[in-house]
Amino acid sequence: MPIDVEWQDERGVARARYDGPPISGRLLERADVDSKCLRFIDPYGDTIFNQGQLPVLIAELEAAGARGIDGDTAAIQELITFLRHATDHVHTYIKFIGD
Repeated sequence: MPIDVEWQDERGVARARYDGPPISGRLLERADVDSKCLRFIDPYGDTIFNQGQLPVLIAELEAAGARGIDGDTAAIQELITFLRHATDHVHTYIKFIGD
């Protein structure tokens, strides 16, 4: 099951939705054991990151993309681009929506 990603305002209203290649659970299964954000994304529930956590999440995704995880590189790069557009916008959040 792919994981959906939304950029939301403080009321939970979607400002934008990630529409790139599907984000799969494989990426999450291979998150570094020392990761501060990536390993906590719940593929079956919802996970929300605030503006303080977003740069850490992006850095962890960049590291995962550099490792070339199972052909998910294109999805990782597009997700990073999506997340960068959401960076530094007060009172907005990134929400990963599991199945």
